[in-house]
Amino acid sequence: MKKSVRLASVVKIAESEEHKAMQSYGQYQQRLEEQKGHLGQLVEYRSEYLAQFQQRAEVGISVQQMQRYRAFISQLDSGIEEQNRVIGSIKLDLEAKRREWFSKRTRTQAIDKVVEQHLTNEQLQDNKREQKENDEYSQAGTSTILY
Repeated sequence: MKKSVRLASVVKIAESEEHKAMQSYGQYQQRLEEQKGHLGQLVEYRSEYLAQFQQRAEVGISVQQMQRYRAFISQLDSGIEEQNRVIGSIKLDLEAKRREWFSKRTRTQAIDKVVEQHLTNEQLQDNKREQKENDEYSQAGTSTILY
């Protein structure tokens, strides 16, 4: 069995691993976008809530209401900070997944190149063998004509 044929299973495995790594990378990209969306919602909600607080403060609110507004805004600030940490963590994971995918892609390309070289060498050997057989056939044909 030719080496290029034997390497076909190695190629399939490498391509499968590359595909899985690419899918994982894509999932992390999607997760990052979702978390950025959550952050945007938190920031927007905080802004709206702060505007509402300022409107009410202008017409006068009790100390208790002001404390509740500030406490809630503080909770929103904490949530925003936590969401930023989550996003930072996902970005690190995403970069690791990107490197993993790139590594698998590079490996697959290297294996493909090796298979291509074997195919080229096998084709050259087949051509040489075929030429030799043709030469032998020609010589055998000429020698029977001479006799």
